Amino acid sequence: LAFKLYDPEGLLGDKTKTEYGITCALIPANHAGVKIGARHYPGSPFMNGTVEGEDVFIPIDWIIGGQENAGKGWRMLMECLGVGRGISLPALATAAGEMSYLTVGAFARIRQQFNISVGKFEGVQEASSEIASDAYMLEAFRYLVTCGLNQGGTPAVMTAMAKYYATETMRKVVNHGMDIAGGRAIQLGPRNFLALTYQAIPIAITVEGANILTRSLMIFGQGSMRCHPYLFEELQLLQSDDKANAVQKFDDLLFKHLAYTFNRGARSFAYGWTGGSSDAPQSADQFTASYYKTINRFSANFSLVSDMALGLLAGDLKRKEMLSGRLADIHAHLFIATAILKYYEAGQKTEAEQLHAKLALQKAFLNIQEAFWGLFDNFPAKLPAAFVKWICFPLGRVISKPDDELKQQVAELMMEEHPFREQLKRHVYYSTEPNDVTGRLEHTFQMLRTIEPLWDKFKKAESKGKFTGLTFE
Repeated sequence: LAFKLYDPEGLLGDKTKTEYGITCALIPANHAGVKIGARHYPGSPFMNGTVEGEDVFIPIDWIIGGQENAGKGWRMLMECLGVGRGISLPALATAAGEMSYLTVGAFARIRQQFNISVGKFEGVQEASSEIASDAYMLEAFRYLVTCGLNQGGTPAVMTAMAKYYATETMRKVVNHGMDIAGGRAIQLGPRNFLALTYQAIPIAITVEGANILTRSLMIFGQGSMRCHPYLFEELQLLQSDDKANAVQKFDDLLFKHLAYTFNRGARSFAYGWTGGSSDAPQSADQFTASYYKTINRFSANFSLVSDMALGLLAGDLKRKEMLSGRLADIHAHLFIATAILKYYEAGQKTEAEQLHAKLALQKAFLNIQEAFWGLFDNFPAKLPAAFVKWICFPLGRVISKPDDELKQQVAELMMEEHPFREQLKRHVYYSTEPNDVTGRLEHTFQMLRTIEPLWDKFKKAESKGKFTGLTFE
């Protein structure tokens, strides 16, 4: 329970302090005086409800951390949010993406229209390739974020990115699944494998930081302070009481900052002609090396553009939420691309996994490029924006949309059995019981894979009237 703590009688020992502020305590649900109220119904994913109490006595050591942590509840809440939003909702989004991959992929092969599996239609493949590549991205993203959290600390910017981009991707994946499943996804009942996940989307978008504010205010707003090598220290010096000492230190930092910006500008211009630096980790191979090169290029561009935005807009950048959102998109998709590469390198590196990673990477880089161009086109200071745009993109756009052939290959894989699909089954609760909704799908999917050549031959013969006697009528 989080509550405001007051001590008007000085019972905690400090007679001069009456208001301690928000405090957190652990209180048993069956404690005397505690009333657990009626349940709310927040869109079905979890239970929620009211807790009441009047004149409820609790010992002082029920405060989390004891008496010395009285009044420190806000920090506890923020630290829990900083870590928790990087675990719970990204896990939910990843599970939704992986279940959509498994169930919609199986359904798209089983369900036929005009004697053809619906997953063979190119229009459906365009949607199913999005599900497949996004499911791969979500698992890679989740893996890197949880590895980072496992190292300790409370990386607020990383978890904000994880929460926003994972849940937004979940929204897109589940909507594509609803399009493909059609009527099967609309009719609620024991055979519906998608509707309850669809109902969970608004909750995932809303809780632990509303998505619109997370993207437009928090990710770059906090990231520019926490991640910039000089900005935070410069602002601290500007607020220092020791002006003489602060001025000298500020001058030194400012020159380092300017040198850093000039270095990023020079790199950006050089990479605009060469495609980027070939620096890559030792784990890089022939497939991943070119993607690391692009990451190096866009990272230098991001550093330069961030300094331009902060230098020219300063505090006004807080109010330019669309620009801040685009900077957040660049930052996050650089992280996502890195996560995909790391996950691929740690995996089995099969052909199927490579195709999934390739499509996911192309989409991430396209998002980065378009965010850059949107920022340049809408930046208030047109001349500096045009100059920096020319430095970063002297040859114009360099990333093309993924081609149809790649999308079709990935969509076909979603309807096949391969090591990556098997891996997804281990990450989620995917029942294979024949009476369960996923078990029915999986059983039919595997049986169809076994008999499909014979089944297709039979269906063709039947359509030509080659059978006499008993029919299916």
